[in-house]
Amino acid sequence: MHLAFLAATIAAMPAAAETRVALVIGNGRYAAVAPLPNPPRDATRVAEALRGSGFQAVTVVSDASRSELIAALNTFSEAAERADWALVYFAGHGIEIDGTNYVVPVDARLKSDRSIADEAVPLDRVLQAIEAARKLRLVILDACRDNPFVASMRRTSATRSIGRGLARMEPEGGTLVAFAAKHGQTALDGEGEHSPFVQALSRRLPTPGLEINKLFRLVRDDVMAATGKKQEPFVYGSLPGEDFFFVRDDSGRPPVQAAPALTAKLPSTAPPEAPPAKPAQVAALPPIQSNPTAGGNAPVNGPLVSFSRSNSGWQATISLPEPAIGLSWRLGESGAYADTDLLDVIDQRTGRRMPNPSFHLDVGTAAATIYLRYVDAAGVTVGPFPIAFDPRVALVRDQRRIIEMVGGSWLEFRNFNGVLLYYTSLVSYRCAIKELRIGLDRPEPDRVVVLPPCDEANPFAIPSSFVPYLKAPPGTRSASAQIVYADGSVSAVKQFRR
Repeated sequence: MHLAFLAATIAAMPAAAETRVALVIGNGRYAAVAPLPNPPRDATRVAEALRGSGFQAVTVVSDASRSELIAALNTFSEAAERADWALVYFAGHGIEIDGTNYVVPVDARLKSDRSIADEAVPLDRVLQAIEAARKLRLVILDACRDNPFVASMRRTSATRSIGRGLARMEPEGGTLVAFAAKHGQTALDGEGEHSPFVQALSRRLPTPGLEINKLFRLVRDDVMAATGKKQEPFVYGSLPGEDFFFVRDDSGRPPVQAAPALTAKLPSTAPPEAPPAKPAQVAALPPIQSNPTAGGNAPVNGPLVSFSRSNSGWQATISLPEPAIGLSWRLGESGAYADTDLLDVIDQRTGRRMPNPSFHLDVGTAAATIYLRYVDAAGVTVGPFPIAFDPRVALVRDQRRIIEMVGGSWLEFRNFNGVLLYYTSLVSYRCAIKELRIGLDRPEPDRVVVLPPCDEANPFAIPSSFVPYLKAPPGTRSASAQIVYADGSVSAVKQFRR
């Protein structure tokens, strides 16, 4: 806790200049349920992004109890009274009961639905802490994760509802509340160092000339692309006519904003054009690595593309850096561009149907360069962008992503003619695995399990002669697992109980 530092900063802040203050909270070490590893790291990263975006006072609070959370909000409300911008970010567990949203302190136990008022903090209390700010009031909640309190909470009233995720809300004018996932959805904590929402938010915050409404629309696009459309961030509330920028563009260029939709259409039968030798914007498939955020988090000016393998071929999914009304691609150095067509979805930023952000490649597609181009909201064709496609690299990367997403199901105990320990899912994604280590009743794996070789032509099939389980001694109570990935990096050890 850094409340003393915050109090000192309040007194020292200049009165004349525009002031921005933030309270950043990351709750991960919950006492009554399994800890969340990412919120404290997410809080640190968001705090760094806010400091780099012009916030003079940023206070970080980690693993706050209810009393500590209330104390932090009380102290922060004093800072908000003297500030133009006041922002609260919370990562951790959130819960909705009877239409009221709550953030959950680390000491909450929530054994029944009646405990919520005594053990959690209503979102309205958070809004009260920022209501005195003069220009902009913003709450960012990365608190929509699958909530273990809900499953164990005793219902004391048949009419009291407990929601999945957080409930929609309508804050007063001049206030925005940004949810990592819209009402009724749950957000991913992420298998990497940070949640998908924080990765997108911290990347977008330092972008010069990016108006706040567009910033959150781009964060939405980034998260939907990163999660395969399983998670859609949502912003509630409204702002006055003034534009708000985390970082203004002082270069003299106009601010980044969506232009009115025009009638331009991307021609699908245009004559072939050679890609520029040195394109102004270059997109690239990120390398396979143990830390998905490695390599920096600077703003991205070109498309990002991910490839997913199935038995029918490859699905390429594209994330664009701005709204578009058309999207096309070409495989190789020559030939016509193919439109991705349009979805039956209206993009509220352009008022047009949204371009399909994906296209299909055949199973046998060899390594090649894919060229992408799109038509922006002003009708200008942008690109082409060269994208390196290597089927082996893409397969390993895609399978590793899946392995990390299903970390809770690497191993499974079954009782059938003894105790059997299955690792079927890992066999199905073995192209990303160099070595599988398993331990029985040991915190650290002590044996290597030999998996079948990777079959790139049919990567998910398990050979009929292979047995995807170990026979464990009758008294076995637990197992540990660790993976050495194809690039040599090593996973954390995961524990599984019978």
